[in-house]
Amino acid sequence: MFLEEINMTYIEPCLVDNSRIRIKADLSADISNLLPYLNAYIKAGIYNEKMPNLSYKIEDRVVNLMSNRLTIAKLLNETDAYEIMDEIKDLINKVYDNKSNIEPSCEMKKMPGPIEIYKSLPKSNCKKCGELTCMAFAGKLLSGEKIMRSCEALYEEKNKDKRNDLEGLMLLLGYEI
Repeated sequence: MFLEEINMTYIEPCLVDNSRIRIKADLSADISNLLPYLNAYIKAGIYNEKMPNLSYKIEDRVVNLMSNRLTIAKLLNETDAYEIMDEIKDLINKVYDNKSNIEPSCEMKKMPGPIEIYKSLPKSNCKKCGELTCMAFAGKLLSGEKIMRSCEALYEEKNKDKRNDLEGLMLLLGYEI
């Protein structure tokens, strides 16, 4: 086994949602050389080779893997933290064991901003999503407060290309479509 354990070193309320927690933890092995393989394996991750780190989501939890530590935000509780850390450890070991079958990728996927999301919306400002403008909806979509299905106009045939573009962005971010 490559990664023997993940040891939680820090726990406090989440900055994004104070009903949840965030943690920091140390990894028992340096995963710097494994990050390009993890980047290739995790399709919806954001990789930064210069740091190096890889950020991705497990459901609505935000995971940030670094050389020898990790952070996780939006955890439900301490039990959830240990379960997610076990899932991450299993993932790291699985990728390590199968790296001969994985083409490493140093592609730096960029986190889209609200403007990029907005460009993929119908821009009708119809308010059916509950927001005053499509730009406001784009911000809520990016923060995870809204889902794509909230925009009825996006599912009209004339907006099929925009919908496909937006689905790609949302999948990159690990959000529900």
